[in-house]
Amino acid sequence: MKNLVCIITIILVLFLIPIKSYAETNNNQLDVSTSPHKILFDLTNLKPGDTISRDLLVINNGEQDFHYIISNKFTGGSKKFYNQLLLEISDEKGIIFKGNLNDFSKLDSRSLKSRDQENILFHVEIPYELGNEYQGLTSDFQFKIFVEGTLGGVLPADGPKLPNTATDVFQTLLVGAIMLGVGIILFKLQHRKSDLTNI
Repeated sequence: MKNLVCIITIILVLFLIPIKSYAETNNNQLDVSTSPHKILFDLTNLKPGDTISRDLLVINNGEQDFHYIISNKFTGGSKKFYNQLLLEISDEKGIIFKGNLNDFSKLDSRSLKSRDQENILFHVEIPYELGNEYQGLTSDFQFKIFVEGTLGGVLPADGPKLPNTATDVFQTLLVGAIMLGVGIILFKLQHRKSDLTNI
């Protein structure tokens, strides 16, 4: 009776979005927030046939309307298990996506007016027919929100990313200075010890 076998697993979906996110565009402020703002799913001890539902509230606290996209990305764990998971996404008007989680890359652009909010329901299901080969597998995946039309393109809701232009020079200098300091201290201690021995 493989349908009754228990799958101990973890599903972790992160929304890498702070409580508030800002971007300036044409002197109008974008202010995007979500609730929850970090982790939407963090689940253990699931078994075939289990279903999990979570609400995500997207809030436009800013001064202008915007369009946003929700994307999905596999980030780690078992791709085999991830490919079996089922996903349904709906809003107040009905279902906007239904199918395998691995087939969902992003939602079509959605409009959110200034000072308005929208509730999106995510429903994940572990198929009932999964067998022993899935026992103990884990899967991590990430949903992320992007706001359209900012900085000439698409802006992640956690803000624009600046390129990392820093080098390791300062770290190397700091390590070198520490080693030099330790060397000087050891030299002085050794010199003092030899002076005391010569007395």
